[in-house]
Amino acid sequence: MKEINLNEWDRKEHFSFFSKSDLPFYNVSFNVDITGLKEFSKREDISINNVIIYLTIRTLCQIKNFLYRMENGKVVEYESLDPSFACLKNGEELFRLITVEYIDNVWEFDKRVKQTILKSTSYFDLSMLMHRSNFVFISTLPWIPFTGIDHTLSLKKEDAIPRISWGKFVKDGEKVNLPYNIQVNHMFVDGFHVGKFYEKLNEEISEILKL
Repeated sequence: MKEINLNEWDRKEHFSFFSKSDLPFYNVSFNVDITGLKEFSKREDISINNVIIYLTIRTLCQIKNFLYRMENGKVVEYESLDPSFACLKNGEELFRLITVEYIDNVWEFDKRVKQTILKSTSYFDLSMLMHRSNFVFISTLPWIPFTGIDHTLSLKKEDAIPRISWGKFVKDGEKVNLPYNIQVNHMFVDGFHVGKFYEKLNEEISEILKL
C-alpha cells in the first residue's frame, strides 16, 4: 500500500469535485457473455461462482482506480484486493459473509473458498475486514435475471469499496449472458474505468476458456 500525493495526483481535480457530493456513488448494469464458462467449471470440477469471483477480482486488480481507498483522511493505493461475499451453505436460507485472500490461480482459489466456507462457524466473521479496506463486497442473486440493482451503503462518501452483484444466467440462442452490476465511488472511478473493467473482464473470460 502506498500513499497518494494529492498535489501530484492526476485526478486531483476530479477527486476534489466529487468530494463535494453528498453521495458520490453510482452503479452500472450490463450483460457479460459467459458462454462456455459453465462447461469449463464442470470439466475442472470447480465452482462456477468461484470462477466468476476469481475473474472479477483478477480484473479489478489490473485497473489502479479500483485499488484506491481513503484511510485516515489520506488516499492510498493498494497492490491487490480480496473478495468478501455472501454465500449459502447447503440446507441454509441465511447467508454467510465469507472473506478470503485472493490468489492468482483459479484452482487454488476455488479450494481456498470451499475450505473457508466449510470451516465457517458464524454468519458474519468480520475478523479479516479489520484495519484495512482492500476488499470488494460481492453478492449474487442466482434466482433473478435482474436488469438493475442497488446496494447497501454506509453513507460515508469516502467509502471506495466496490459493490458487485450478478444474477441468474440467461440463455440467448447459443449464448449465455450473466446480468452483472458494479457500484463505485466517483471520487475514484469514472465511467471510463468501468468501461475498461467491462472490456478486461470479457478478455479474462476468453482467456480462461483457453486453459
